[in-house]
Amino acid sequence: MDTGELFRELTGFEPYDYQVRAWKAIEGIMEFGGKVVIEVPTAGGKTEAAVMPFLAGVYHNSWPVARLVYVLPTRSLVENQAERMRKHVSNLLQLRGKPEKEAMELAEKLVVVEYGLERTHAFLGWIIITTWDAFLYGLAAHRTVGDRFTFPAGAIAQSLVVFDEVQMYQDESMYMPRLLSLVVGILERANIPVVVMSATIPSKLREMITGNAKTITVEKGDKNRPSRGNVDIKVVEGDVIDVLGDIREALKEGKKVLVVRNIVARAVETYRFLRSELRDVMDPSSVLLLHSRFTTGDRKEKENAIESAKLIVSTQVVEAGLDLPNVGLVVTNIAPLDALIQRIGRCARRPSEKGEGIVLLPTENEGIESEKIVKGLSELKSRLNVRGEITFATVTTTKDYGNRAITVAEIYTEGDTKKGKRVCDIKDAKKILEKKGGKRKAKLPKELYALPYSAVPYDPLVLLTTYDELGDIKEYLSDTERAREALNRVYRFHYENNIVPREFASAYVYFRELKLFSAPPEYELRSRPELYVILYPTTEEEVERLEVGKVIRISYSRRKLGEWKEKGIITGKLQLQWDEKKKRISKWKVQKKFKLNAYGIYALNPEYYSPETGFTPEISGDENEGSNSLDGRKVSAQTATSNDFQEKSSGKRDRRKGGKARQATLVDLGVVK
Repeated sequence: MDTGELFRELTGFEPYDYQVRAWKAIEGIMEFGGKVVIEVPTAGGKTEAAVMPFLAGVYHNSWPVARLVYVLPTRSLVENQAERMRKHVSNLLQLRGKPEKEAMELAEKLVVVEYGLERTHAFLGWIIITTWDAFLYGLAAHRTVGDRFTFPAGAIAQSLVVFDEVQMYQDESMYMPRLLSLVVGILERANIPVVVMSATIPSKLREMITGNAKTITVEKGDKNRPSRGNVDIKVVEGDVIDVLGDIREALKEGKKVLVVRNIVARAVETYRFLRSELRDVMDPSSVLLLHSRFTTGDRKEKENAIESAKLIVSTQVVEAGLDLPNVGLVVTNIAPLDALIQRIGRCARRPSEKGEGIVLLPTENEGIESEKIVKGLSELKSRLNVRGEITFATVTTTKDYGNRAITVAEIYTEGDTKKGKRVCDIKDAKKILEKKGGKRKAKLPKELYALPYSAVPYDPLVLLTTYDELGDIKEYLSDTERAREALNRVYRFHYENNIVPREFASAYVYFRELKLFSAPPEYELRSRPELYVILYPTTEEEVERLEVGKVIRISYSRRKLGEWKEKGIITGKLQLQWDEKKKRISKWKVQKKFKLNAYGIYALNPEYYSPETGFTPEISGDENEGSNSLDGRKVSAQTATSNDFQEKSSGKRDRRKGGKARQATLVDLGVVK
C-alpha cells in the first residue's frame, strides 16, 4: 500500500495532485535531509500533505524517521490539532488489525501534546504536537546540566519537523522570523527533514525562513485540486450590532458563526452581548468564547468544545489550525491581510458550502474633520492629490504631539523632502485634540491624519495597506499566487525598512557558542520579542504543588502589573521554598512584599478569573477597548482590558538582586516534584 492508497483508506478522499508531489518530496528529505515548503490555500489539506509520508512509514514498519514533531506558533488550538492526529493514528492502527477501542487508547498515548510545562519535555511519542516556545527550548536545552539534561534535541534529530502557520511568526521587528530561520538552518545542517507550511506567506518571509527551498503548491495544470465553497465578502463601517441581523439569519439556517475580535476586551464584550441578544434563536450555552487568557486546563476544555458550538467568539487564536465544517458566516474586525485570509478562510471550506465574510471597520471618527480621516494608502494619496508613487513608509513612535508617545505610520511620496505625512490611531487623534483644550474647532496638525478606528494591537501602516486589498479577498482565498502578490504589497515597507533587533544577536550568539555547560536557554534565549509573566489563581499563603492546568501566561507590562498590584488583582509573588538539604522543592510561598519582573509567577486573586470569560480585569489605560458596550450600555467590571500589551522590551537584562533576567518555566521552578 503506497502513501496515496493509505491516504484513501484513512480519509476516504482522493489525494490532490499537489499532495502527491508533496509526499514524494517529503519522502526524499526523510531519507537524505533537506526542507520543503508547502503553500496551499486554507482548507487545502496541508496537514495531510505533511504527515502522510510519516504515517506510511509507520504502517509499513519502515520508520524512515523515529517521530513527527508538529510545531504550531501558539498554544491555541494545539489540542484541536492533536485530536485530528489521533484520529489518523487510530484509523492506521485499525488497518493493522487493532480493535477500535484498543486503537483509540493507543492513539491517545502515541500522540503527545508538549506545552513545555512538564518536568521532562523529551519529545517522546510517535507524533508530538508542540508550540514554538517548547520546541525552541527543547532544541536548545540539550547541552545543559541538572534537571534540564533531558536530551530533547536527540529526539528532534530523529524526527520529521513540521512548522505550520508560519505567517503568524511575523512581528513588528521580524525577530521571530529571523529566529525561525536560524533554527531551520541548524536543522538543515544536521540533515533533519523540515517542512514549512502556510496558506499566506509573503515572498520575503518565505525567503527569510527557507531560502531557496523547493515549494509545493497547487499548479494550473492540476486536474485534482483543492476547491472550496463560495464566500461573498462585504465591508461594513460599523460594529457587531450593525450586522446582528446577518448573524441571526445564519444561525436560523443552522450555520455555524465565527466572530473574531482583535483584543480580549472586545471579544468578552461581544460574547456577552450576543449571548443576550440571540436567545431567541439559540441556547446561550452553545456560544463559546476563546482567547489567550484562560488557564491551560480551561483552554483545553474550550478547544474540545469548538466542534459542538454554534457561535464562536474569539480573538486571533483561531487563525491557526481550526478546521470546522459548516461555518457559514465569519465576522471580523479589520486586521492584517494574512490574518483576514486565515479568519475568513474558516468559512465554507467544503465545495458544496456557501458562506459570507464580513470585515468590520468600527469607526469612531466623531469630532475629527472628515478630510483628516483615511482608510487606505490610496485614499491618502487621493487626499493629497498625489499622482506619483509612495517612495518610503515606516512605523515609528513620536512625542511630537505631547508628552505621551504614540505610534504613527510615516509616509513619504514623490516630492517630499524633509517631512512626510503621518497617520495615527483614532484614539490618539482624539487625545491630541483634547490637549488643545477649549480651542474652537481644534484641528489636527497639518501633516497628521487618522484611521477612523482603533488599530490596536496592530500598527497603522499594515492596516492602511490592507484596506486597499479588501476588495479582492475572495480571490485570495483560493489563489495563493495572487495572495502572495497582495501580501508582498501589504508588507513591502515592513521588510524594506526592517532593522535586525538586538535580541536576535543574543539568540544567534547563544546557538553559535553553545557549550556543554551553557546556561539553560531561558537565561539567554528569548523565543519571542515580548516578555511575559505567569499568573496563578490562588488565595493560599503557601502552595504545596503548582497545577499546570491553572496556569495563565500573559504578555508583560510593568505599568499594567503595577495597576493590578495596587488594585489587589495580583496579591503576591510565588517564591520557591527548598527542603533542609536544599535538594528538593518543598513548597511555594506567596510573598506579599514583592517587586514586579518579567518571567515571574504571581498569585492572582481568583475573583478576577472566570472559567467562562477568563482573566479580564477592568483597567483604565490606552489599550482599554472595553469601556463601552456594543449598544451603548456600560460594560461590567471584568471586560475592559486589551489582550496585547504594546510595551516593548528594551532587551536589557535585569541585574537587580537576581542577576540576569530569567525566562522561568514551570519545569525549572519545580512544578512537578
